[in-house]
Amino acid sequence: MKKLLLSLLALGSVAAMAQQKVMRIALNDGTSQLVNVNDISKITFENDGEDPEPEGPQMVDMGLSVKWATYNMGATKPSEYGNFYAYGEIEPKDVYSLETYQWYYPDYNDWDCDQWEAYYKLGATFTGTNYDVAHVKWGDQWRVPTKAEWDELIYNCDWTWTSVSGGLGCKATSRINGNSIFLPAAGNMVDDQHTHDQLGCFYWTSTEYVQADISKECRNYRANLDATNQSADGYDYPEVGFSIRPVYGPAPAELLPEVTYPSDENMVDLGLSVKWASFNLGAAKESGTGLFFCWGEFTQKQYSHVYNYKYYDPLTDDYINIGDQISGTDYDVAATLWGNGWRMPTMAEMQELVDNCTWTATSSGYKVTGPNGNSIFLPACGMMTYKGAPRTSSEPGYYWCGDADTRVNWEGKPMSSTAGALRFSRAYGSNASEYFGAPQVGYASRAGGIQIRPVHQ
Repeated sequence: MKKLLLSLLALGSVAAMAQQKVMRIALNDGTSQLVNVNDISKITFENDGEDPEPEGPQMVDMGLSVKWATYNMGATKPSEYGNFYAYGEIEPKDVYSLETYQWYYPDYNDWDCDQWEAYYKLGATFTGTNYDVAHVKWGDQWRVPTKAEWDELIYNCDWTWTSVSGGLGCKATSRINGNSIFLPAAGNMVDDQHTHDQLGCFYWTSTEYVQADISKECRNYRANLDATNQSADGYDYPEVGFSIRPVYGPAPAELLPEVTYPSDENMVDLGLSVKWASFNLGAAKESGTGLFFCWGEFTQKQYSHVYNYKYYDPLTDDYINIGDQISGTDYDVAATLWGNGWRMPTMAEMQELVDNCTWTATSSGYKVTGPNGNSIFLPACGMMTYKGAPRTSSEPGYYWCGDADTRVNWEGKPMSSTAGALRFSRAYGSNASEYFGAPQVGYASRAGGIQIRPVHQ
């Protein structure tokens, strides 16, 4: 009787399951189980005793040059605001003001400084560097998009002001492949005030607003998206807190400058161990001002200082080691732009020029005559600094060598901020011979933009 009752109950259970959607799970031991589909919310495959791998940031292919993250930095899903960041900072904070800005010049005085001098400007773009919160936090090829990449998204999408999970924002739908992302209207942070909440989406680009006059206010491009407007043409003060929507892809390639290439007649034999070019790198004639390069860099910038130097790391507040001698290496701009055996001079070769040649001062530089009577002219072009290119004609002369400074300071630490350079200071005597002081081979800040006179073996 008991067996009959159990059989009837089993038949009843099977009959009940037959009326529902079920799945049969076949096990390795040959048995199987029936499971009601309505009782299953999610199926995952995990290793016993181990946590599942984190999903990490997700990306969407919008058919553009880069892929776009599905959510903001600091968020976990598209509808969340995430964190606010000041320009070039990698941590959120409570107050977004000039005084709390990480790259604020602490000795700034508004009574004797221009407003732009309150900032350590970070360069034309910081994408993919250690000023880039997406690159630092997410790694790989994640980074803060440039203005050009924001423009590409804006111009190639249809935009809809909509709501996701109860929050307003902009949905961007690609006209190229139909994929979409949602950008929440998180507003922004000014001082300790959260403004424009649910009214607009404000996102930093990684691009500096460049003005012809470097002494104008320091601004950086941002994307502004709302119900009626989508643009990345606006710019704002760097201390303001905006959202960050990362992109994935290699950072834009550095554009090398176009320079005049020397002919054989521009290779001057002074009777020394190497031949010298007759004009500076980036110039076209011996008296011309060439381009201003920081040590190991390949392009001239609008201004030069440590915080926009390519080989300075703001996370460690130290310089990146690119070698004790870069002449003829991949870090030698003369070898890269001129090639064919041209390179930066070594300190020994520059010292040879000083010791074995006759130096005759003129009002604009030095005529350098070798032991064999041949000569070159080294113009005094000054140095590219935080205030841009030299603005007067009364400038000293600076020329890079390829040698790093291998000395140590009083603490025994390497002098990693300087490298070998020739310098002749401006003098103000009444005679032509007093226009400049004697040339000396010493050291200069790697982050300063100065001239290069290439040599050839």
